[in-house]
Order: sequence, then structure tokens, then C-alpha cells
Amino acid sequence: MKFSPTKIAICLGVAFEIASTVESRAFALLGPIQPWMQSTNGVIQPGDIGGPMCLSNEYRWNVPVVSYGFDKSFLDFFGTNGVAAVESAIQILNDLPPASQMVLTNYPFASLGGNYAASAQSLYDLKSQTLALLLEQMGLAEPVRNIYVLRQWDTAFLTYPNEYDWPAGTIPTYIVQRNFDPQTLNASPYVNNSLYAALVYTIGYENEMYPLLVDPLNYHPAAADFNPNDPDSAVNAGSYLTGLTYDDVGGLAYLLSTNNVNYEMLLPGIRGVGTNSHSFVNGAWRPGVDKITFVPQPVDAHGGKFLPKTCYFTDSYITNGILKKQQMARTISRPDFLFSAGDVTSGIPEIPFYTQTGTTNWLNNATANGNTNGAGPGVIKPQVQIVFNKLGRELFSNGNFSGGQVFDSPEFWASFDGSTNAPVIYPIPQTKKDRMTVRMWLIFGYPPWLTKTFQWNLSSMAGASFAMQTSTDLVNWTTLFTVTNNGSVCTWFNGYPINPSSFYKMVPQ
Repeated sequence: MKFSPTKIAICLGVAFEIASTVESRAFALLGPIQPWMQSTNGVIQPGDIGGPMCLSNEYRWNVPVVSYGFDKSFLDFFGTNGVAAVESAIQILNDLPPASQMVLTNYPFASLGGNYAASAQSLYDLKSQTLALLLEQMGLAEPVRNIYVLRQWDTAFLTYPNEYDWPAGTIPTYIVQRNFDPQTLNASPYVNNSLYAALVYTIGYENEMYPLLVDPLNYHPAAADFNPNDPDSAVNAGSYLTGLTYDDVGGLAYLLSTNNVNYEMLLPGIRGVGTNSHSFVNGAWRPGVDKITFVPQPVDAHGGKFLPKTCYFTDSYITNGILKKQQMARTISRPDFLFSAGDVTSGIPEIPFYTQTGTTNWLNNATANGNTNGAGPGVIKPQVQIVFNKLGRELFSNGNFSGGQVFDSPEFWASFDGSTNAPVIYPIPQTKKDRMTVRMWLIFGYPPWLTKTFQWNLSSMAGASFAMQTSTDLVNWTTLFTVTNNGSVCTWFNGYPINPSSFYKMVPQ
């Protein structure tokens, strides 16, 4: 976990009054990480796949149909209920009208809800997380986090850390704004009508920008803000999304708009058909595709392998100021979006909720758009793989405070909403031989900690029990806890063990 100041409300006088009477909102754009985007200035955090782009440097898909699929690891861990949860998130995007027909006022400012039963059981909603990750892979960044972005630290922030005290010229010399109103496209300090101020703080060798909600009773993050990996996020166990917000739809409308014209190359493998079977235009000025539809990748019913799928579409491009169209086809041999489950680690003592394909393969067309050496605009290139961590039991012990006693704090994926229906908890019950991972983090010192990991890969029939035992002499063994093989990953954070010269083993019960 990273340090963050207490979230407080700042009474800004007139600004507070404006926040309650004026409707304002904004979205943020995602693109490949640029040299100035570093962890030391808080722009890039663990798990980030990209950084915030300025307007006109956006990245987007330029095909109207993309495919999705699930591999064996996902099906084994989440089952048909997990497939239904992911497809429910996809359906929210498929139900959107074309960008040219979007009416933003049809979408709410608020979509974040809470389920107390799920919170009490430390459950995280699979559908909601999928929706947020799909928005990210469509080119949207977290808007709250990117209202103000620390581009370069200055000693003035030691004296004037608060936004309302920043000297003239701080923006854009040291701080840039990467949040844009979907109506005016101007930089905005609002997200879904919630006003934010900001604070620059320093801890150790890192400097960070921290958004401060002006009115804590008017908190309406976007679906794109749904990120339990971010310690500053309001997403906790039991949080879920009811759908997309005004600002999410506004961001997608900007990216897909037929009025948003960029010079783009077609994705590799696209070919002309019909009258364009022998000749078609590749690099050209292209408007947004207006709408993107997700379709399932066909699967062989016997072997479970993905089968090729050919999508036919009309490509629009502009030449000499005239809009032209050509008939194209794209054969997709593997899903554009592949959903998996796995053992996700980050190299530091934490449990990431997921990992995903980054932005390094996104195509930067800056030069072709007259933005030589720029960060964009560009095109998002498949394949995207989203790997959900096989969340399971999370155990803690601290020899300095608890005498080595082990405490249990599990985290699980689940499917739930605002109803009183019981959550569906993952992994699904297993009836065959399965494999479970138990990982121990030995932690010493203070951040940055001295750490060492040890891992046991347990293979047995599902439901079999194993005991974690410790000894100082290899003769007398003490059981610390037991685990049941359910195919998940169990992580034990063993901090400051009482006897650093100890042995550990997993024993079948």
C-alpha cells in the first residue's frame, strides 16, 4: 500500500457554491507511457499499462467489430457464471448507440453502488472490474486520478502544496491537466459533476498529486475509475457498478466520433473484398468508427480450440476533402480480447487483482498526423489479454505485534449487485484433481522492505487439506494454519518472524 493523505473536503468559498449549482464533467485518455511519466512523480503506479494523453493524442480501435473469448484457465476457475458476468459487462458496451446518436444526458452521474453482504465477505465484483478494464483497453484512463498530473516537481510545492495556493504558471509548467469536458473539450476539474481540488505531497523519493474531493457528499466517480489495485481508489470489497456514467459515455463518444478524424493505418491482415478485392486504401485520414461491437470468437465444440472468424465491414476514409467508403474483411484467428485466470504477482508484497496487456504495441501515428515526435494519436492493436488473479485466502502475521499469530483476511471474486440475492463466489466448486499455490512473503525492515518469497505448488484432489508448519530444529513442528485446495492462490505475508532462522513446509492432512 502506498501512503495517501486523508481525504478531506476543502471549503473553497465560491467554488463550493459553484460545485452545487453547475453541472460539469470530464473524461481522460490513455496512451503509451511517455518518458516524463514516472513512478517518482506519481504518474505511473504499479499495474499501470499507460499514461494520460492530452486531447488529440488519443488511441482508439479503428475496426467496428472485435471478438472475445475465454481460455481454459478462466473456464476452470470461474465457470459459466463467470462467463455470464463478463458477457454482462460486454453487453453494456454493445447496448450503446453509435457515437453520432449518443445523448449524454441519458446516462447518470452515479453508477457506484455497495453490497454490504459482499463487503462483509471481502468479495470483489467480476462484472464491474471487467467493465472498467474494457474501457481502459478502449482508450480511456481514470479521470479522477488525471484531473491534475504532476509533470515536474518544484521546490515551490514544499511551501504551496495546495492547488489554490499554486503560483501563477504552475499549470502547465509543472502540472498538466488531462481531464476533458465531453461537451466543450476544455480541461476540467470535475468528474460527473463532482469538483476536485488537488494536493502535491512528497514521501521519501516520490512526489505525488492527490485529488481532493471538494464536497464529500457529491462523490460520483466514473466507471473508468473502478480500480481496486489503486490504494487511493474508493473501490473496496462490496463495490459494484450499475453501468456507465455520463463521463464514460462522453469519453467513448469522443474517441468514436465520426467528427474526430485522424490519419490511421488499417490493422494488419485486413483485406479488400467485393469491388475492393484488388485495390483498397490503407493509410488515410479516417473518422471514428462510430460504434464498436463485441462478438464471441467461435470455439470448436470438441477440442475447445478457437476457430477463425471473418468480419465484413465498410471502412470510411477521407481524400481531397471527400468522404469515401470501401468494403473490407478481417479474419480473426484468435480473440481480440482473451479472458484468463492465473497467479498474478507484481514483485512486491501485495496481491494484484489482475494483469493485462499493455500499450507498448499500440500504433503511434503522431508523425503522419503532423505531430512529429508526439505521443499520439494512434491505433489500439490486438491481442488484449486480461488475466484475473485467482484470489483466495490472504494471511498476515507480524512478529513485532502479534507474537507470530496468523490472521486470515481472504479476498475472492464474486458476482453480485444491489439486490438481496446471495453473491456467487469464485472459484467454482471443483470435483477433480486441482492445483493450488501457497506463497509466503518474508518481510523485514521498512519500505522499501527486504523481502523473499517462497512458493508451494500443491496438486491433489479438490478439497484436500494441507497444513503450513514451521520448525527451528527440523524435529519439532508447529502448525500455523491449514488450507483447502480449491484451485486458488493463498498468500501469507509473514512479517518480522519471531525466529528468523526457521523452516517451513506444507504437509497433507
